Amino acid sequence: MTVRVRTLLGELPRSRWEAICRKCGRCCYEKDRRGRRFVTNWRAPCRFLEESTHRCTVYESRFHACPECRRMTLFHALFAQYLPPECGYVERFRPGRS
Repeated sequence: MTVRVRTLLGELPRSRWEAICRKCGRCCYEKDRRGRRFVTNWRAPCRFLEESTHRCTVYESRFHACPECRRMTLFHALFAQYLPPECGYVERFRPGRS
């Protein structure tokens, strides 16, 4: 059974959804809430982020290994303030980006 993800363009298989990621690792840093905004703490990477390769060392079990890890969703792609403009999800799904 193929797990599918709903997007603005219909549904994609999970593997194609995850292939949109550029693997920059920038979503793997701690975020502090300041009022209504989230601010990324660039001095505090997730303990499972290998900073030299920008890869998660426990990727397959990341949601069990790290309680702070969140699945990338269309909502995050559209609205998460901590995602950089060069994020593959941001470029693909945010209005005004190409």
